[in-house]
Amino acid sequence: MEVWENEYPSSSEYVHFYSGYVGLVERGNIISTLNTQMHELYTLINTVPGDKAFFTYEPGKWTLKEVIGHMIETERVFCFRALSISRGEKQPLPGMDQDEYMEGNNYNTRTLANLSNEYLAVRVSTIHLLSSMTKQMIAKSGIACGFNFTVRALAFIIAGHERHHMNIIKERYLAD
Repeated sequence: MEVWENEYPSSSEYVHFYSGYVGLVERGNIISTLNTQMHELYTLINTVPGDKAFFTYEPGKWTLKEVIGHMIETERVFCFRALSISRGEKQPLPGMDQDEYMEGNNYNTRTLANLSNEYLAVRVSTIHLLSSMTKQMIAKSGIACGFNFTVRALAFIIAGHERHHMNIIKERYLAD
């Protein structure tokens, strides 16, 4: 965990598109941040009233279950990128079209409890992977979806992506 102390990516470590996500993450130990987020989101999902599970805040938007599923699968993709790059992968990694991924999902057929347990498993796995890395591993860079990323940046993007969607969940799905 001390490997991540005082680590924060510079803007040259990721494509500008992700600056909004990285900007949502406070400076500090990213492992601690991911752990805190894990408890917050897991608790939140398990307190969502059943009638909100299929809620969309406007036509054409995802249901709350689909947002949670999107968060899970996006973290998996970014974690795979971090693993691959940390191990020295030289091949460019593919992009992820979130809308295409959502076309084939089954999130609305699953329970919130099932989704929260899957989220928990994915986040625990992410924390274990990132915690096992050395300073040299987190500084490595590689190509994903046509852009250069460092492992350090990917960790902060994972946390920022979750913060972004947590804000949307609280403001648009659960606000009364």
